[in-house]
Amino acid sequence: MKRFFLFTLLAMAANMYAYQVSDSLYIGPSDRVANLIMSTKDYDDWIANDGFQTSNKSREITKCLYKYFKDDFDCIMLITKEEKCPPTIGYYGINRTISNEVQGIGISTYNSASYFGSEGKLMSLMYLPYVDAIKWGPTLHEFCHCWANFAIPSVVDGHWGICGGNTKGQLGGFEQSTLQTNVDGNANKYSVGSFGTNANGGNGVPYNEMELYLMGMLPIDSVQEFDAFLDVPRESFMVDPKDESRIVFTAGERIHYTQQSIIDSLGVRVPNYKDSQKSFRTLFVILSKAPLTEAEWKEYDANIGWFCQTSDDGMPWLYNFWEATRGVGSINPNKLSSALKSGAGIHDARPILPIRIEGRLVICEEEMRIIDQQGTDVTSLNGNLPFGIYVVQTAHSSTTILIK
Repeated sequence: MKRFFLFTLLAMAANMYAYQVSDSLYIGPSDRVANLIMSTKDYDDWIANDGFQTSNKSREITKCLYKYFKDDFDCIMLITKEEKCPPTIGYYGINRTISNEVQGIGISTYNSASYFGSEGKLMSLMYLPYVDAIKWGPTLHEFCHCWANFAIPSVVDGHWGICGGNTKGQLGGFEQSTLQTNVDGNANKYSVGSFGTNANGGNGVPYNEMELYLMGMLPIDSVQEFDAFLDVPRESFMVDPKDESRIVFTAGERIHYTQQSIIDSLGVRVPNYKDSQKSFRTLFVILSKAPLTEAEWKEYDANIGWFCQTSDDGMPWLYNFWEATRGVGSINPNKLSSALKSGAGIHDARPILPIRIEGRLVICEEEMRIIDQQGTDVTSLNGNLPFGIYVVQTAHSSTTILIK
């Protein structure tokens, strides 16, 4: 029985490992996803009271992360391990811009990264309140908020509202080519194809040209002309009773945007398209009350890997970041262990179990050896090992365990 227990434990370790940075932080086997363990009280409070927005908890979390990680990240994305969006949280994702060094996008330059523990590099802190949001969105939407929409006056703050584009945008807006004017003989009445004023289907739509320009992914001469509408009475905005695939509304103000008027309004983008940053180092962190299981590591890593891959995913109904930016932009989550500070808690690449052994470990196999942290063979203490980290060696494997 004892021998069976140990071999079962070692088999689990072969598949269910993560780098353990501290008692509360793990890096997954792919080396591109982190797992931060919160106390049950703190996690439940975060969910119940929207900790990202209503407390300093998000700042405490980033400061905790920077105790272990270097200031290597442009973005940090926190994700709570919930299957569905909690009813206590009134959004599917949120972006808190931390710094901006880009001119000509409608927002001043500033840097408050030090408040969150960064030495100055951190650009954005994002939060997804449930894990399916990684794949289905609003992941693309939240990344877009790093640059847009500060540019266009809108009936919906921070989003495009009733505004056209070459396609529907990640932050809302209709397809300009569907615009019809002088509806029912009313010069102030318009009709457009159905759309959302602040979003358009999660990760199911790419970025439009104006979004890509603001993000530094396209030059201004790639942006087609479009219209934006203000002074829109709420009661006038409705599904067209004659055609449910369209929206009708009246507007007191119609603003026509051209490439030149965008520059006149915002100024020239600095850095320009050629010199703008295209790849963004991102730390993805799963928040949970207990270490992730093998199945959870695989699921979350697969979804984050999909979002960050720099190739066509073969799914025309979904867009990863590379696809949504027309193959120009990329998100880099890789090699988290290389971003750890010296002495952060990992000194080699041996796997640490995200589980603990309570009590005594008894080995009944002659070929097995137990090595302590100082490299001393302590196999003779079999069954009486003090609390600590040990390496169990066999002829074919080496597994690190924690006896508690």
